[in-house]
Amino acid sequence: MDPLPSPSNDPPLVSAVVCTRNRGDRVVATLESILANDYPCFEVILVDQSSEPDTEAAVSKFFRDPRFRYKHTATKGAGHARNIGLAAAKGEFVLYTDDDCIVPENWISTISTVFLQHERVAVVFCNVKAAPHDSELGFIPTYDRRDEKLVKNLIDKCTARGIGAGMALRKNAARQIGGFDVCLGPGSIFQACEEGDIAVRLLLQGWQIFETNRVAIVHDGFRTWQEGKELTRRNWFGIGAAYVKPLRCGRIDFAVVALYEAFWVGLLQPLALIFQFKRPSGLKKFFYFWEGFFRGLRMPLDCRTITYRDNASAVSGQ
Repeated sequence: MDPLPSPSNDPPLVSAVVCTRNRGDRVVATLESILANDYPCFEVILVDQSSEPDTEAAVSKFFRDPRFRYKHTATKGAGHARNIGLAAAKGEFVLYTDDDCIVPENWISTISTVFLQHERVAVVFCNVKAAPHDSELGFIPTYDRRDEKLVKNLIDKCTARGIGAGMALRKNAARQIGGFDVCLGPGSIFQACEEGDIAVRLLLQGWQIFETNRVAIVHDGFRTWQEGKELTRRNWFGIGAAYVKPLRCGRIDFAVVALYEAFWVGLLQPLALIFQFKRPSGLKKFFYFWEGFFRGLRMPLDCRTITYRDNASAVSGQ
């Protein structure tokens, strides 16, 4: 039996969503860590895009837990999967993490407290730290804030760059803007930035973003240095495609964010290594950004939701 929303004088129901595809039993540890949370009223939704039955078999032991719901889908792409979770969520707040992450016991309670303390916040990002690994062989993507930041405007957004492994949404706000753009994110046309894009679109609608260091998720997504080069290409191609959309829809004020990302983060920061007598590293980010930017100029766009037009059924997951 599915959990029901709690009475108004109790903590609000929260939905935790994990999306996976062909990772077998890797997601089991993630689900176990979420189900061990100390928050009194939550559900866990696993959206499985796998083409093989391994994942369903691995998570079948959770089917007896009334807090757990399993949804298999033939769709592809992180944007589609996240939207299926958003559409299925019964909670007021929807928390996302990846299938190679471990969340702490206070993850749900901490993020929920942020939403309850800030009624105009529609997006929360938390810290994501690396699991133990050999840094000589590769790296794990992370996000680390030493302080907390409330993002109220586009200037604030320039230095707030949370990642999808530790992201949460106010459900009704996210649904009102059409959910995630399914042309963005792994498995899609533009391969990345679905989480950054929805944060930007909510900010442009007058909502706020909050980044917190009160809680950190452990990420076990190891990449070799060679794999990191491809990840950089995908990430910056996706950022460029996401950041051209507001400009195409007449939000010229968004240029401050796009230019900061392209020139300061993508170009000047790598070049600054020269003054430290180091070889510039990461300059290709600048060119990948503009590759995605100009590719996005050719895509049909719905300026009502600031999403690419071939994702009209995104929130329904169809």
